[in-house]
Amino acid sequence: MVQQMYSMVPLMRAAEEKSLRGHPAAIGAYNVNFWAQAKGILRGLEMTEAPGIIQASRGANKFQGGPDKIQLMVLDAMSSTPYDHRVAFHLDHGTEEAAIDCINNGFSSVMIDASKLPEMDNIELTKKIVEAAHKKGVSVEGEYGLLSGVEEDVEHAKTVYADPVFVPVFLGRSGADALAIAYGTSHGPNKGHTDALDLSIVARSYKGLVAQGMNLDKFLVSHGSSAVPPEFVALINEYGGALKGASGVPAYMVTRAISLGMRKVNIDTDLRLAMTGKVREWLSKNGERAEQSELVGKIKAIFDGKIKAYDKDKNEVDPAQITDPRSWLKPIMDDTPEVLRKDYRNTNDEAFIEVMQIVEDTVAEHVANLNKVFGSAGLITKVDKSLTLEEMAKRYAA
Repeated sequence: MVQQMYSMVPLMRAAEEKSLRGHPAAIGAYNVNFWAQAKGILRGLEMTEAPGIIQASRGANKFQGGPDKIQLMVLDAMSSTPYDHRVAFHLDHGTEEAAIDCINNGFSSVMIDASKLPEMDNIELTKKIVEAAHKKGVSVEGEYGLLSGVEEDVEHAKTVYADPVFVPVFLGRSGADALAIAYGTSHGPNKGHTDALDLSIVARSYKGLVAQGMNLDKFLVSHGSSAVPPEFVALINEYGGALKGASGVPAYMVTRAISLGMRKVNIDTDLRLAMTGKVREWLSKNGERAEQSELVGKIKAIFDGKIKAYDKDKNEVDPAQITDPRSWLKPIMDDTPEVLRKDYRNTNDEAFIEVMQIVEDTVAEHVANLNKVFGSAGLITKVDKSLTLEEMAKRYAA
């Protein structure tokens, strides 16, 4: 089956229309770095008949060798099943350069994060990306306010909350399709206390969109929304990790934000923790098999400290503190990158196939569970298939 990617607009519009019928919904946006993870996300969507957003950060693009390669990787994962997905492929936290690169290399949606700039400069840069993206039907997400914490190339010491009154103004002037607003969530596995969340910002921002008649075309986005389930942290720590102070956004807070108008919820940390925990567990129980595997042996050597692990900034990481799968997959990516870009079942390494199957299954299960929490389960049939990228380009031009 030929698979096509959609912009985020028809997906989030379906969620908005369901919400207007009294059943709050948002689209899950899941970060991806390698084939088995992409396949797991797609399976989780299929299991719940949900549309979804697969997103790649600048770090993920770099890890895979460029946006063209990771886009082909996701398409390959989509093509490995006959299921008719409703998926957007999105750049997460892009710079101007990265956004343009992804628009020209097959992404169906991009984010331009100019939140560090003064408000009017932020709008102008976002508008510039919108003009380039909409010519191809590609959707655009901006960011307004600052989220504290660390994610990929984004790092802020403290939160600067969005002004709800300005949210419709930002969207109207920039032309963006979606806006990530700062309301107290934060990036990373250490999110602090939930009393930092100000859900009135979500409620008032959404009411502003409704008042301006924008809510079927302009949508709110929640970043830093991973729950950081304690069982994931416990699994990592049980098998050699030493994570402390990990905390996330409780599911009830996310569902409350969705009921107040959020239509896209970003998830990255949860998937990282789940994958890392399951791989640690497998290595602990299958040490001899790991040593005999050319590929899995490299992963084990990372966790054992025999091969140095590094973070996104190329700083050395204590093996006990590893949460990012790219840290434990880097030796494989350095030596045999195609193994992480194609179906892992085509390798001759039985241990690697088993580990990647565990990764895929773990991701699929968590994505399916989150789709139920977000209210997107069963929503796939409500996505307007006529709103292809070509059709969106025509609508933007009009």
